[in-house]
Amino acid sequence: MHLRPGTTVDRWTVLRPLGQGGMAVVYLARHDQLQSLHAIKLLTLPMPSIQARLLQEGRAQSALRHPNVVAVTDVITVGSNPALVMEYVDGPDLRQLLEGRELSIDAADQLARGILRGVAAAHRQGLVHRDLKPGNVLLAVVDGALVPKIADFGLTKVL
Repeated sequence: MHLRPGTTVDRWTVLRPLGQGGMAVVYLARHDQLQSLHAIKLLTLPMPSIQARLLQEGRAQSALRHPNVVAVTDVITVGSNPALVMEYVDGPDLRQLLEGRELSIDAADQLARGILRGVAAAHRQGLVHRDLKPGNVLLAVVDGALVPKIADFGLTKVL
């Protein structure tokens, strides 16, 4: 299932696609009453096992509540598919940042420490990400500094 810009889903208006993976599309959406921006991850494969995995991903990510993990704030239903409502991170991912650029030691150290704090928070909750890569680390700009936020807990192993 794909959504067109301008489509209203629940209390969200879809603005545009942000990205697509093998099983889902992530859209930028605006909350109709609050006017705040969020990301909505919608499955493209409506198989029950994939739906269950998306819900597990949502539970895992929403339980973390850590500044270095993308927050999942809600689950909505689009057609017959669950979709995750997530914090919108308005910045590149780590893969995009590193393309054609060399980071200073201080910048690399700050990003690595943030990523490790997010991973440590997941481990304390008994979660292993299993798909940590530069494309799954989003970068938010907070007070002029880049803050890494781990995304896509779809392959998470719960211990």
